[in-house]
Amino acid sequence: MRTAAYRSVAAVLPSLFSAAAALAAGDDCLLPERFDLPVLEGCRQAAPGTLELSADALARLPFNADGLATVLAAGQFYYVRRDGHYLPVITFDNGADYFSEGLVRAVVGGKLGYYDTGLQPAFAARFDWGWPFEDGEALVCEGCRRGETDADGHTPMIGGRRYRIDRHGNPLPESP
Repeated sequence: MRTAAYRSVAAVLPSLFSAAAALAAGDDCLLPERFDLPVLEGCRQAAPGTLELSADALARLPFNADGLATVLAAGQFYYVRRDGHYLPVITFDNGADYFSEGLVRAVVGGKLGYYDTGLQPAFAARFDWGWPFEDGEALVCEGCRRGETDADGHTPMIGGRRYRIDRHGNPLPESP
C-alpha cells in the first residue's frame, strides 16, 4: 500500500517540476527532451508562434535523426530544423505533437494542417481539428469546437462535420 502511494507521488512530481520550470522561464526556450528542462540561452518566443534563435543556440540544440529538435517557449512547443526554420506544433500528451506516418499537426492562421519532417505543409491548413494519420488516413472536422475538459485533462471536439482525408488532404468516400 505504501509503495503504491510513493509511485503515485513519483509519477506526479515530474509533471509538477515541468510546469514550474515552464512558468519560471517565461518566453525563454526550454529543452523539453531533458528532465531538468534547461533554458536554451539565445532562444526565446518573440511573439506567439515566433521564435528568435541565435546561431549559438541553434548549434547547441539536440537534433534527432530527422534533423529536428524540440523547444518549449511560453507554453508553445516548436520543432526546429538545423537551418533554424521552425514550426509551432500542437501540444499532445503534454509534449510536442508526434509525427505519425511522417506528418505532424500544427495550427497556422487559425486552422489545423499537417506538415512533413522538413516542416513543409503536406497541403493547405484548413481544418478546425484533425487527428493523427493512421493507415494513410486522418479524421478531421470542420465547424467543430472544443468541449469541456474532463477530470483527466482531455478536451473533446464537439459539433461540426467529420470526415476522413488521405495524405494529400483529399476527402475519402464515406464507409457504407
